[in-house]
Amino acid sequence: MMRLLKGIWRVLSGISRVITVLAPLVFVAIFVIAFSAGLSDSTPEPLPEKAALLIAPSGPLVEDAPPVDPVSAFLNQDYDQPTLLNDLVRAIRWAAEDDRITALVLDLENLAGPSTSQTLEISDAMAEFQAAGKPVIAAGDFYTQAHYLLASQADHILLHPEGGMFLEGFSVYRSYLKTFLEKIRVTMHVFRAGESKSAVEPYLRDDMSETERRIVTQWLGGLWSTYTQHAEAGRDLPEGEMDRFIADFGGRLQASNNDLAETILAGGWVDVLADHSEMEDALAEWVGVTDDEGHAEMIGLGRYVDDVKASLSLELEGLPLIAIVPVEGTIVPGDSEEGMAGSDTITGYIDMVLEAEDLAAVVLRVNSPGGSVFASDLIRRKLAEVRAAEIPVVVSMGSVAASGGYWIAAEADEIWALPTTITGSIGAFSAFPTIEGVIDYIGVKVDGLGTTPLAGAASLNRGLSPEMSNIVQALSYGAYEDFIELVATGRNMSDADVREIAEGIVWIGADAAEIGLVDQLGGLQEAVESAAALAGVDQWRTGRTQVPPSFESILLEELSRSFSASVLPKGGWFESLIEGFRPVVKGVSDLRDPMHVYVQCLACAPVL
Repeated sequence: MMRLLKGIWRVLSGISRVITVLAPLVFVAIFVIAFSAGLSDSTPEPLPEKAALLIAPSGPLVEDAPPVDPVSAFLNQDYDQPTLLNDLVRAIRWAAEDDRITALVLDLENLAGPSTSQTLEISDAMAEFQAAGKPVIAAGDFYTQAHYLLASQADHILLHPEGGMFLEGFSVYRSYLKTFLEKIRVTMHVFRAGESKSAVEPYLRDDMSETERRIVTQWLGGLWSTYTQHAEAGRDLPEGEMDRFIADFGGRLQASNNDLAETILAGGWVDVLADHSEMEDALAEWVGVTDDEGHAEMIGLGRYVDDVKASLSLELEGLPLIAIVPVEGTIVPGDSEEGMAGSDTITGYIDMVLEAEDLAAVVLRVNSPGGSVFASDLIRRKLAEVRAAEIPVVVSMGSVAASGGYWIAAEADEIWALPTTITGSIGAFSAFPTIEGVIDYIGVKVDGLGTTPLAGAASLNRGLSPEMSNIVQALSYGAYEDFIELVATGRNMSDADVREIAEGIVWIGADAAEIGLVDQLGGLQEAVESAAALAGVDQWRTGRTQVPPSFESILLEELSRSFSASVLPKGGWFESLIEGFRPVVKGVSDLRDPMHVYVQCLACAPVL
C-alpha cells in the first residue's frame, strides 16, 4: 500500500512540475502573440461621420464594476464587462449634442433589469436627446416588464409579430420558515431593534405580519404608481390604462384571437409589428445612413464612450474635480466583491480622492441595502474626514440606499434620491441558528465546562444561554441607538422625530423627501451639480473611482479576446473541470460583521 501511495505521489509530483514549467511558457507565448496583435491595431478606428448610438447592454447596469474574474474572462470568449449606469446616461447626453449621432436605438434583449429608478435616470437623458430633434427607437422580440418601462419612452417601439410583452405589476413574496425550522429542530436566534425591521420576520412567523403588510403596501404601491404613470405618459395613454389593461388582459387576448403581439399592439403599447428584416429596413430609414451591407450604421455604447472620454480628457484637464465614489451592494468588512461593497475598498476610494490636489467635492453614489454595522461605520467615519477637510459631501441614492446604505449617508451635506429609491429601514438586527434540537433528537449529549459564565455560552450545538441572549439583544439596541443619534445629528432632527420614522420602516424617495430623510429628488447629475454649487465652482470635471484590475485579470481578459474560440474545447465540461480547481468550500453568506450585528434591509433588493 505504501509503495502504491508513493507511486501515486511521484506521478502527481511529475504532473505538477510539468504544469509549473509549461504553463508559464504557454501563457507568455500567447501573451506575446496577443500583444503583438494589439500593437498592429493600436490606433482606434475613427467613428463614422453619421450613425445611430446603439444601446444594447448585456447583464445588469451597475454603479461600480466588480473585479474581473480571471478564469471566467479567459474561458468565456464572449465575456462582457458590466455596463456602468453612469456611462450609459452620460453617453446619451453627449449624443444629444453630437452632430455625428442621428438617432438612439435601444436593444434591451440581454439587459437584466433595469430597475425603475435606473429607468428614471436614463429617461431624463433620453428626453434631452429627443429635445434635440433626434428619434429614439426601441426594437425587440420580447420586452420584460423592466425593459418595457424604458422602451415606453421611445418615439417608436417595434415588436416582432411572434414576440410579446407581459405586464403583471410588482409583488413581494417571501418564504416564511418558522414551521420549517421547528420541524428540522433548528433554533433561529433573532434579536432586533426597530419593531418593523422585517429582515428577521421570516424566521419568526409563517406569514407576513399586518404591520409589514401595511408598510410594503405603501412603498410597493408607490413604485407601481410611478411605473404606470411613466409608461402611460411615454405612450400618451390615459392615466390608469395600464391597470385596466392588466385587469382585462385575458379578455383582450381572446379578442385578438389569442395573438399576444396583436394584443399588445391593439392596446397601444407598441407602434409596429415587424420581423427582423422589416426592423432593419425601418431602422435604416430612421437612422438615415447605412453601412456597406445596407443596414443602419450604428456605434456601440462602449466604443462611443471611449471616443468621447478621450476627447474630453484634454478639454477638461485642470478643472476642479467632483469625485464620484460608488457604493454598490451589501456592505461588508474587507474588499469589494461582486454584489458586495467592501469597507476597505470604499475607504480606499475616499483616501484616493483626498489625495487629489484639485478636489472640490465628493459625491457618494449609494446603491446598497446596507449590511455590517462595523463596515458601515468605517465608511461613515472616513466620510467625516472629508467633511472635516471642508470638502462638501453629497449623497446620490440609486435604486436602494436603505439601512446601512442610509447609515453612511445620514451625515452628508445633502442627500439626493430618486422618487422610487428604496431607503430608510432604520433599525438593527442579529440572527443566527443553533442545532441543539437536532443534537438532542439524534441522541448526542453535550457536556463540559468553562472558566467563566460566558465561556461556551454561544454554541452551535448547545444554543445560547440567557446571559448571552441578553448581551446580543443589547448589542442590537446599542447599534439602533447609535443609528438614531447619527440620523438626528446628520439630518438636524429631534430624537423623537427620528424614532417616529425609524423602527425599520422602508420608505420610497418621494415619501422620504417629505419626512426629511432626503433633501432633494433627482439623479446623479443633479447631485453633482449641487455638489459643485456647494463647492463654489462654475466649471468642473468628474472622476469616478474604481477597483484597478489585477495583472492576471488584464492578461486573461486580453487572451480571451485574442484567442480564437476554436482553441478551447467546446461544451461546458472544460469550464466545469477548471471550476473543480477552485476552492471547494467558499463562504456565500454576506453576513460578516465581527459582532454579528447588522443594519441591512433583506427585502430591499432592487428587483423592480
